[in-house]
Order: sequence, then structure tokens, then C-alpha cells
Amino acid sequence: MTDLLNLRHTTAHPIFRVELDQAAFNHGFRKANGIADGWLWFKSDEGVPGEVALASGINSDGSPWFLAVEHAGVAAKLAVELSQAAVSPPAHFKGAFAFETQAELRSALSRAFHLARSLPTFPLAQYEAEIAGLGNTEVDRIVKERVGQGYFRRALLDYWGGCCPLTGIGDEALLRASHIVAWADCRSDDERLDVYNGLLLAAHWDAAFDRGLVSFEDNGRVLVKPTLSEAALALLAPERARPLPLDDGHRRQLAWHRERFGFIS
Repeated sequence: MTDLLNLRHTTAHPIFRVELDQAAFNHGFRKANGIADGWLWFKSDEGVPGEVALASGINSDGSPWFLAVEHAGVAAKLAVELSQAAVSPPAHFKGAFAFETQAELRSALSRAFHLARSLPTFPLAQYEAEIAGLGNTEVDRIVKERVGQGYFRRALLDYWGGCCPLTGIGDEALLRASHIVAWADCRSDDERLDVYNGLLLAAHWDAAFDRGLVSFEDNGRVLVKPTLSEAALALLAPERARPLPLDDGHRRQLAWHRERFGFIS
């Protein structure tokens, strides 16, 4: 790991403090939570789990802006997406990252917030709080599913950045929250609300996936049933689809989907 130098610049130079405060506030972490060893600590005022810490200074690679993340899942996901060597985080934080520009820091901070809001088990906790007063009647079951589907969709919009990863379509009206293991087939509410049991797909891809006409390999590439018509293939254009950036959680669920719809001989 890279050692950080001069991180106390956050307290020595008020302009850095102001910019870091503004960055945190504008990207979901609106509650200041103290200063330690040159890091400014923040948490969400929406109950989103995990603190973040921000710092400014100059280290051996010249990067003046730093973000540390407490949430282990967020830290792991950012490490993959940012493709950069980690820097030394403050105590009990799971990862820290360096940026050359404030714009890069703000982008990563926004991503950290949306990931923390989507990753297990925050959507489940929100869902359980809302349905706490419901019983087990058929009407209650319908309400529970509607509420759960709403939280699941919001989690997928956060996780996938509001875009279908296959097509790049970002019009929310054209996006569907696709369960990999269907709601009715899930073993628990934990699985039903798990962001890794879902894909955010454009409506035509969602329809094909839901019916088992397409699925995905562990490397994210599309699998297509030979029964698809030429018109359907022309609409989906699977040869132009981007490989899905999958996590191990997605891969476990997709194994079920491939078996369920006969993609495994």
C-alpha cells in the first residue's frame, strides 16, 4: 500500500476543508462525524450504512485527494471499478483510494453512496421496516411483493448506475428490474431483495431473460436459445451486447437461471 503524506493539510488549509465538506454533502454523506489523523469523517443522514473519510494532501504519487470507505462491500466493488492500487486507510476502514482531481473524487464518492444504498442488506432492512405491520393474508402478500419490488428496483438502479449494462439505455421508463431467481422461487426475503439476484435490463432484454430465451455465462457473455426468431435476434442484437460485469453473487444466481431454462446440458 502507498503511504499517505501531509494529510493534515485538511485542517491546515481551510479551502480544502470547505471543498471536502461540500463534496461529502453533495453526494449523500451529509453528517460530519469528526476529524482524526487528517481525515474528515462523514456518514449518511438517510441511514445508509458505512462511514466515509476524506482527505487532501500530497503523497508519493502526487495525488491530492483521498477517499476511505468503511463498508467492506463498497470498498471491494470500488477497488475493481477504479482499477487502482489502494492507499492506507484509517483504522477500521476497509479501503482507501487516491485521485488526481476533485472531480474524480466526487465521482467515486457518489458511486460509494449508491453502492452502499444498494448492497446487502440495506434494501432488505428498508423493506422489513415498511412491512412490519402486515400479516399473512393474500392481500398482505400482494402488498409485500409490491413494496419489495419497489425497493429491489431502486437498489438495481443504484447498483447499475441507472443504465442497462447490455445496451447502455438509461431511460428509466424503459428499464426493468429483472430477478435472476424469480421472486416466487426465492428461498427468503433476503434473496428476494439481494441486489446480486438482479439485473437492470432494457425492457426487450428483460422479457427475453424472464422467459428464459436468453441467459448469461459466468464471464457475462450472452447465451441465446436457438428457437429465437430472426426478428427477435435483430431486435436484441446479442452480438453487440456488452458483457455483463458480474460479481460472484450474480454468478451463483445465474447458475440457477441457466439450469432452470435448459442452458446446461
